[in-house]
Order: sequence, then C-alpha cells, then structure tokens
Amino acid sequence: MNINAIVRNCVDKIPPYIPGKPIEEVERELGINGVIKMASNENPLGPSNEVRQVITQMIDKIQFYPDANHYYLKEALSQDLGLKPEQLLVGNGLDDVNRIVAETFLTPDDEVIIPQPTFSMYKSVTLLMNAKPILVKGLEGIGNDLEAMRKAVTDHTKLIFICNPNNPTGTIVKQATLVEFLQSLPSNIIVVLDEAYADFANDPEFPNGLELLKKFNNLMVFHTFSKIHALAGLRLGYAAANPALIGQMQKVRDPFNVNILALAAGIAALNSKKHIMLSKELVQMGRRSFYEELDELNIEYLPTQANFILIDCKQDSQDIYQYLLRNGIIVRPTHSFGLPNHIRVTFGSAEQNNRFFKVLRAAWKR
Repeated sequence: MNINAIVRNCVDKIPPYIPGKPIEEVERELGINGVIKMASNENPLGPSNEVRQVITQMIDKIQFYPDANHYYLKEALSQDLGLKPEQLLVGNGLDDVNRIVAETFLTPDDEVIIPQPTFSMYKSVTLLMNAKPILVKGLEGIGNDLEAMRKAVTDHTKLIFICNPNNPTGTIVKQATLVEFLQSLPSNIIVVLDEAYADFANDPEFPNGLELLKKFNNLMVFHTFSKIHALAGLRLGYAAANPALIGQMQKVRDPFNVNILALAAGIAALNSKKHIMLSKELVQMGRRSFYEELDELNIEYLPTQANFILIDCKQDSQDIYQYLLRNGIIVRPTHSFGLPNHIRVTFGSAEQNNRFFKVLRAAWKR
C-alpha cells in the first residue's frame, strides 16, 4: 500500500500533538510511585463536590444518547454569562470547537494568522483544511504582537487566533490594545479569542471578551471547563459569538459531540461557586510562591496571568525536565512551542509546589 497516495496531502503537514505524559505512564516506565503532574495546566483540587454527586447520579443514564442540542447546559451558560442560547456552541473540549471553526469557515485559499508561540491546535486545524497558517513572531519572542499581526492581514485572511492569557507564556493582550486591533480589521475576518485561562487573570487591564461580543460581530470567544472547573477528562468547552456565526457552526458540529456526563457536570460546575473561588485562590497562592522561590534562586521566568508559569532554563530544558521526571515530577518542556530552553509548570497544591522546588533546587545546583 502506498500510504502517500491515499492520505490527503495536507494531513502529512500536520505535526502530531505532544501532550503531557500521564502519571501512570511515568510510574510504569520509571518504576516509581507517587508521581505528580504539573504539566498540563489541570486543576489540582479536582472537580467540585457538586460535580462528583451529579456524575454519580447520572451513571444510570449512560445507556441513553445525550441531548444533541445541549439545551440545559446552554440555558445554564446563558444565565451565567448574560448571553442568548443561540450565541453558544458547545463542544467536546476546545479541540472540538477549534476543528468546527476550521471546518465551517476555512477553504484552501484562506490564510489564518497565528501568533508565535501559542497553542499548537490553531495551526493543526488550519493545515487540516489545507489553508495557510501565517505565523507571526511575538514581541521579544513571547508576547502577542498585534501590530505585526495586523500588518500580516491580506485579502486572503479569514481567521485570526489570539490566546489570552497565552499558552505557553501566560502573557496577556490588554483591553485597549485588543479593542484597537479589532477596530482596525475588516469585518469579514473572524477573530477567535481563546480565553481558556481567563478565569485566572487578575490584571485590571485584562479584557472581558464576552463583553466585546456586543461591539464586534466578527469576534468569537472560547471558554473551557478543563481548567477552573477541573473537567479536563470529560472534555467540555464552548464558543460564544453572534448567532449568525454559531448557526453555521451548528451545521458542522457532530450531533452527539458531548457525552451525557459532561453535560450534567458542566451545569453542576457552573453552580459550584465556592469551588471556583477556591481554585482561583489556589492559583494566586501558587503564583506568589513561584515568584518568591524563583527570585530567590535567581531563575528567570515570565510573570503570568494563567495557572502556569514559563521558566527559562538558560540551556536546553531536556536535562532539567528529565531530572524532574526521574524524581517523580512531570512538567512540560516547550520545544514543541519553539522554546527549547524553557519549561512550563502548572501551579499545584502547596505540597506539590514545595516538592517541585525541592527537586528544582537540587537540579539547579548540579
């Protein structure tokens, strides 16, 4: 079989996604126990008690197909966000939503502007549709350079992705800068504002993407239940935009794309206000702790508005990554983001953070 003659040409261009290593895989490979994962920006608190209870209650219903229209979750989101249900599209995580956007709007003649470094799925879904990714290097190699992105706009530009706070840097685009950028664009260019980490941002100039939907019909905002709500394993996210855009995307979406447990858990998570507050407080505590410890060790890092931090190892980070791994701590090397000298570390519990720094100190002093 000549596989190249069968597969679409664009598929061969898509780089495979590199996820953080699962705990079980590391324990099996290294023959160790008690591994902690600080690699994938997950919530160390786990899901709320309300979510745990509703999942238990829903077990007896998993023989049934889920609600294909996500009616009750969209009603709950509508009340929580102040939006209309027809402004919402629910997906099997934001990876699903990204793919739906690409399949709905992109053709082979289109260009998609993607800042660098950022989440790799934007490029992957662009290539999947045989569209052209236009990669724009960030300010000082790290922050989204909206002016450079604006200059990259052509008659072929269809989509622009902005992750805010950005993954893997934790940097943000501020309100005034974002509004000016949106005002400068033709109205037929869709801007995707991925706010997966927005719940953790506390900068007073951080923009509220959902509020901006009232002013910009070409804006689309992504949110996820994977981070603040700790539902990464259930896969649940959504897009908010004007009903005309959402209506077209609904045609492309798989009819039963979100499972019955995720739909019920999402509603419970929205009502888990105490859990949301505790999750935010844990990240704020972790942020302060990391700043203090890294400053004491004279290790450079990027100030962050997310639930993770980007640390500069000043050399290829594989050595530090492997040392941490052998000592039972999984972090994320950022070679795949074009940052070979860095690691991205998720803020954990106080105990996990302390364990990380104990091992990092030993690694740094070698």
